[in-house]
Amino acid sequence: MLKKSSKLILITVVTILLLFFLHYIRVLSPLENLIVSTTKPIFHGVYKTSNWIGENYLDYQSRQRLLQENKQLKDDLVTLLREKSQYLVEKEENEFLRSQLKVLQDNNYEYEIARVIGKNVDNTQNSLVIDKGTKNNILVGQPVLAEQGILVGKIIKVTKNSAMVLLINDDLSKVAAKIQNDAKTIGIVEGEYGLGIKMRLIPKIELVKETDIVVTSGLEKYVPPNLIIGQIDNVVDQPEALFQEASINSIVDLSKVTLVNVIIEKIEND
Repeated sequence: MLKKSSKLILITVVTILLLFFLHYIRVLSPLENLIVSTTKPIFHGVYKTSNWIGENYLDYQSRQRLLQENKQLKDDLVTLLREKSQYLVEKEENEFLRSQLKVLQDNNYEYEIARVIGKNVDNTQNSLVIDKGTKNNILVGQPVLAEQGILVGKIIKVTKNSAMVLLINDDLSKVAAKIQNDAKTIGIVEGEYGLGIKMRLIPKIELVKETDIVVTSGLEKYVPPNLIIGQIDNVVDQPEALFQEASINSIVDLSKVTLVNVIIEKIEND
Protein backbone atom coordinates (compact mmCIF):
# COMPACT_ATOMS: atom_id res chain seq x y z
CA MET A 1 0.00 0.00 0.00
CA LEU A 2 2.86 2.32 0.93
CA LYS A 3 4.67 1.46 -2.28
CA LYS A 4 1.57 2.27 -4.36
CA SER A 5 1.23 5.65 -2.67
CA SER A 6 4.91 6.46 -3.23
CA LYS A 7 4.61 5.43 -6.81
CA LEU A 8 1.51 7.62 -7.30
CA ILE A 9 3.24 10.60 -5.77
CA LEU A 10 6.27 10.07 -7.96
CA ILE A 11 4.14 9.81 -11.10
CA THR A 12 2.30 13.02 -10.13
CA VAL A 13 5.52 14.93 -9.55
CA VAL A 14 7.04 13.67 -12.83
CA THR A 15 3.85 14.62 -14.70
CA ILE A 16 3.84 18.11 -13.28
CA LEU A 17 7.49 18.60 -14.11
CA LEU A 18 6.87 17.32 -17.61
CA LEU A 19 3.98 19.72 -18.12
CA PHE A 20 6.13 22.62 -16.92
CA PHE A 21 8.85 21.57 -19.32
CA LEU A 22 6.44 21.22 -22.25
CA HIS A 23 4.92 24.62 -21.39
CA TYR A 24 8.37 26.17 -21.23
CA ILE A 25 9.33 24.87 -24.68
CA ARG A 26 5.84 26.01 -25.88
CA VAL A 27 4.80 22.57 -27.07
CA LEU A 28 1.49 22.95 -25.16
CA SER A 29 0.72 26.42 -26.47
CA PRO A 30 -1.98 25.32 -28.95
CA LEU A 31 -3.71 23.26 -26.28
CA GLU A 32 -3.42 26.03 -23.70
CA ASN A 33 -4.84 28.59 -26.13
CA LEU A 34 -7.74 26.29 -26.88
CA ILE A 35 -8.48 25.79 -23.19
CA VAL A 36 -8.26 29.55 -22.47
CA SER A 37 -10.49 30.49 -25.41
CA THR A 38 -13.00 27.84 -24.39
CA THR A 39 -13.12 28.71 -20.68
CA LYS A 40 -12.78 32.52 -21.00
CA PRO A 41 -16.52 33.16 -21.66
CA ILE A 42 -17.39 30.91 -18.73
CA PHE A 43 -15.05 32.70 -16.36
CA HIS A 44 -16.22 36.10 -17.70
CA GLY A 45 -19.85 35.14 -17.07
CA VAL A 46 -19.03 33.89 -13.59
CA TYR A 47 -17.12 37.11 -12.88
CA LYS A 48 -20.00 39.33 -14.07
CA THR A 49 -22.51 37.25 -12.11
CA SER A 50 -20.46 37.46 -8.93
CA ASN A 51 -20.07 41.23 -9.36
CA TRP A 52 -23.81 41.66 -9.98
CA ILE A 53 -24.65 39.59 -6.90
CA GLY A 54 -22.13 41.51 -4.79
CA GLU A 55 -23.30 44.93 -5.96
CA ASN A 56 -26.99 44.12 -5.49
CA TYR A 57 -26.34 42.58 -2.09
CA LEU A 58 -24.40 45.67 -1.00
CA ASP A 59 -27.10 47.91 -2.49
CA TYR A 60 -29.77 45.96 -0.61
CA GLN A 61 -27.77 46.25 2.57
CA SER A 62 -27.33 50.00 2.00
CA ARG A 63 -31.05 50.47 1.38
CA GLN A 64 -31.92 48.50 4.50
CA ARG A 65 -29.44 50.52 6.53
CA LEU A 66 -30.79 53.79 5.12
CA LEU A 67 -34.37 52.73 5.83
CA GLN A 68 -33.42 51.82 9.38
CA GLU A 69 -31.56 55.11 9.87
CA ASN A 70 -34.49 57.04 8.37
CA LYS A 71 -36.93 55.32 10.74
CA GLN A 72 -34.66 56.10 13.68
CA LEU A 73 -34.44 59.76 12.62
CA LYS A 74 -38.23 59.95 12.37
CA ASP A 75 -38.60 58.38 15.81
CA ASP A 76 -36.07 60.85 17.22
CA LEU A 77 -37.94 63.74 15.55
CA VAL A 78 -41.25 62.61 17.06
CA THR A 79 -39.59 62.41 20.48
CA LEU A 80 -38.11 65.90 20.08
CA LEU A 81 -41.44 67.33 18.93
CA ARG A 82 -43.20 65.73 21.89
CA GLU A 83 -40.61 67.12 24.29
CA LYS A 84 -40.83 70.57 22.66
CA SER A 85 -44.62 70.50 22.84
CA GLN A 86 -44.52 69.55 26.52
CA TYR A 87 -41.97 72.29 27.17
CA LEU A 88 -44.17 74.89 25.44
CA VAL A 89 -47.23 73.73 27.41
CA GLU A 90 -45.34 73.98 30.70
CA LYS A 91 -43.84 77.33 29.66
CA GLU A 92 -47.30 78.70 28.84
CA GLU A 93 -48.70 77.46 32.15
CA ASN A 94 -45.79 78.91 34.13
CA GLU A 95 -46.11 82.31 32.44
CA PHE A 96 -49.86 82.28 33.03
CA LEU A 97 -49.40 81.40 36.69
CA ARG A 98 -46.85 84.18 37.15
CA SER A 99 -49.19 86.72 35.55
CA GLN A 100 -52.07 85.61 37.81
CA LEU A 101 -50.24 85.13 41.09
CA LYS A 102 -49.96 88.74 42.22
CA VAL A 103 -53.60 89.55 41.40
CA LEU A 104 -54.87 86.47 43.20
CA GLN A 105 -52.63 86.72 46.24
CA ASP A 106 -53.17 90.46 46.71
CA ASN A 107 -56.94 89.89 46.81
CA ASN A 108 -56.89 86.62 48.79
CA TYR A 109 -58.79 84.70 46.13
CA GLU A 110 -59.13 80.95 46.22
CA TYR A 111 -58.81 79.90 42.61
CA GLU A 112 -58.54 76.98 40.21
CA ILE A 113 -56.38 77.03 37.07
CA ALA A 114 -58.07 75.29 34.14
CA ARG A 115 -57.20 74.47 30.55
CA VAL A 116 -59.57 75.15 27.66
CA ILE A 117 -60.42 71.81 26.07
CA GLY A 118 -63.16 72.86 23.68
CA LYS A 119 -65.26 75.60 22.16
CA ASN A 120 -68.87 75.84 21.15
CA VAL A 121 -69.18 74.31 17.69
CA ASP A 122 -72.76 75.24 16.74
CA ASN A 123 -72.14 79.01 16.54
CA THR A 124 -75.13 79.75 18.76
CA GLN A 125 -73.05 80.76 21.75
CA ASN A 126 -69.60 82.17 22.47
CA SER A 127 -68.45 79.71 25.09
CA LEU A 128 -65.50 77.58 26.13
CA VAL A 129 -65.23 74.19 27.81
CA ILE A 130 -62.63 73.82 30.56
CA ASP A 131 -61.17 70.70 32.18
CA LYS A 132 -62.29 71.41 35.76
CA GLY A 133 -65.72 70.72 37.30
CA THR A 134 -67.62 70.13 40.51
CA LYS A 135 -64.87 67.94 41.94
CA ASN A 136 -62.69 71.08 41.83
CA ASN A 137 -65.38 73.21 43.54
CA ILE A 138 -66.42 74.89 40.28
CA LEU A 139 -69.95 76.34 40.49
CA VAL A 140 -72.33 78.13 38.13
CA GLY A 141 -71.87 81.89 38.36
CA GLN A 142 -68.18 81.92 39.24
CA PRO A 143 -66.03 84.43 37.29
CA VAL A 144 -63.37 83.27 34.85
CA LEU A 145 -60.17 85.25 34.26
CA ALA A 146 -57.56 85.14 31.52
CA GLU A 147 -54.05 86.62 31.47
CA GLN A 148 -53.37 89.63 33.68
CA GLY A 149 -56.50 88.82 35.68
CA ILE A 150 -58.90 90.12 33.01
CA LEU A 151 -62.50 88.88 33.27
CA VAL A 152 -63.48 86.86 30.17
CA GLY A 153 -66.70 85.20 31.28
CA LYS A 154 -68.68 83.26 33.88
CA ILE A 155 -69.41 79.59 34.51
CA ILE A 156 -72.86 78.65 33.16
CA LYS A 157 -72.80 74.85 33.29
CA VAL A 158 -70.85 72.31 35.34
CA THR A 159 -70.26 68.56 35.30
CA LYS A 160 -67.99 66.51 37.51
CA ASN A 161 -64.89 66.94 35.34
CA SER A 162 -65.64 69.93 33.12
CA ALA A 163 -67.48 73.22 32.93
CA MET A 164 -68.79 75.63 30.32
CA VAL A 165 -67.74 79.28 30.31
CA LEU A 166 -70.01 81.87 28.69
CA LEU A 167 -67.68 84.49 27.26
CA ILE A 168 -68.28 88.10 28.12
CA ASN A 169 -68.89 89.09 24.48
CA ASP A 170 -71.83 86.69 24.06
CA ASP A 171 -75.19 88.44 23.71
CA LEU A 172 -76.56 86.43 26.66
CA SER A 173 -73.72 87.53 28.94
CA LYS A 174 -74.48 90.11 31.61
CA VAL A 175 -72.07 91.33 34.28
CA ALA A 176 -72.75 93.91 36.99
CA ALA A 177 -70.04 96.51 36.54
CA LYS A 178 -68.80 99.93 37.54
CA ILE A 179 -66.52 102.53 36.06
CA GLN A 180 -63.46 103.58 37.99
CA ASN A 181 -64.28 107.29 37.92
CA ASP A 182 -65.04 109.75 40.68
CA ALA A 183 -68.72 108.80 40.71
CA LYS A 184 -68.08 105.03 40.62
CA THR A 185 -70.72 104.84 37.88
CA ILE A 186 -72.54 101.51 37.80
CA GLY A 187 -74.13 99.71 34.88
CA ILE A 188 -74.45 96.36 33.11
CA VAL A 189 -71.79 94.98 30.76
CA GLU A 190 -73.31 92.91 27.95
CA GLY A 191 -71.95 91.10 24.93
CA GLU A 192 -72.75 92.06 21.35
CA TYR A 193 -73.25 88.78 19.49
CA GLY A 194 -69.59 87.91 19.84
CA LEU A 195 -68.47 91.14 18.18
CA GLY A 196 -67.72 93.27 21.22
CA ILE A 197 -68.66 94.39 24.73
CA LYS A 198 -70.84 97.29 25.82
CA MET A 199 -71.75 98.84 29.15
CA ARG A 200 -75.40 99.80 29.25
CA LEU A 201 -77.74 101.52 31.74
CA ILE A 202 -75.24 104.27 32.51
CA PRO A 203 -77.10 107.20 34.10
CA LYS A 204 -77.08 110.25 31.82
CA ILE A 205 -75.97 112.52 34.63
CA GLU A 206 -72.71 110.58 35.08
CA LEU A 207 -69.53 111.83 33.40
CA VAL A 208 -67.99 108.96 31.48
CA LYS A 209 -64.79 109.35 29.47
CA GLU A 210 -62.85 107.29 26.99
CA THR A 211 -59.95 105.38 28.63
CA ASP A 212 -61.95 104.95 31.88
CA ILE A 213 -61.46 101.47 33.32
CA VAL A 214 -64.48 99.19 33.76
CA VAL A 215 -64.46 96.61 36.57
CA THR A 216 -66.93 94.31 38.27
CA SER A 217 -69.12 95.98 40.86
CA GLY A 218 -69.34 93.06 43.27
CA LEU A 219 -73.16 93.06 43.22
CA GLU A 220 -73.34 89.49 41.92
CA LYS A 221 -73.00 86.30 43.91
CA TYR A 222 -69.57 84.70 43.46
CA VAL A 223 -68.23 87.70 41.50
CA PRO A 224 -65.98 89.87 43.67
CA PRO A 225 -65.56 93.60 42.97
CA ASN A 226 -62.78 95.22 40.96
CA LEU A 227 -62.07 92.44 38.47
CA ILE A 228 -60.94 94.25 35.33
CA ILE A 229 -63.26 93.95 32.34
CA GLY A 230 -61.70 96.46 29.97
CA GLN A 231 -61.31 100.09 28.99
CA ILE A 232 -63.93 102.40 27.51
CA ASP A 233 -63.10 103.40 23.95
CA ASN A 234 -66.34 105.09 22.87
CA VAL A 235 -69.28 106.72 24.68
CA VAL A 236 -72.71 107.03 23.08
CA ASP A 237 -75.18 109.52 24.58
CA GLN A 238 -78.30 109.85 22.45
CA PRO A 239 -80.48 112.86 23.45
CA GLU A 240 -83.69 110.81 23.32
CA ALA A 241 -82.24 107.83 25.21
CA LEU A 242 -82.78 107.33 28.93
CA PHE A 243 -79.26 106.07 29.53
CA GLN A 244 -75.78 106.35 28.09
CA GLU A 245 -73.84 103.38 26.82
CA ALA A 246 -70.18 102.77 26.16
CA SER A 247 -68.25 100.28 24.09
CA ILE A 248 -65.46 98.53 25.96
CA ASN A 249 -62.16 97.26 24.66
CA SER A 250 -60.77 94.10 26.31
CA ILE A 251 -57.04 93.51 26.09
CA VAL A 252 -57.72 89.75 25.84
CA ASP A 253 -58.27 88.09 22.47
CA LEU A 254 -61.21 85.89 23.44
CA SER A 255 -60.70 83.65 20.40
CA LYS A 256 -57.24 82.61 21.60
CA VAL A 257 -57.80 81.85 25.27
CA THR A 258 -56.16 78.53 26.22
CA LEU A 259 -55.72 78.84 29.99
CA VAL A 260 -58.11 80.40 32.48
CA ASN A 261 -58.41 80.97 36.17
CA VAL A 262 -61.72 80.35 37.93
CA ILE A 263 -62.20 82.31 41.17
CA ILE A 264 -63.77 79.93 43.68
CA GLU A 265 -64.24 82.43 46.49
CA LYS A 266 -62.57 85.26 48.36
CA ILE A 267 -60.76 84.16 51.50
CA GLU A 268 -61.71 86.44 54.36
CA ASN A 269 -58.94 87.44 56.75
CA ASP A 270 -59.47 86.61 60.40
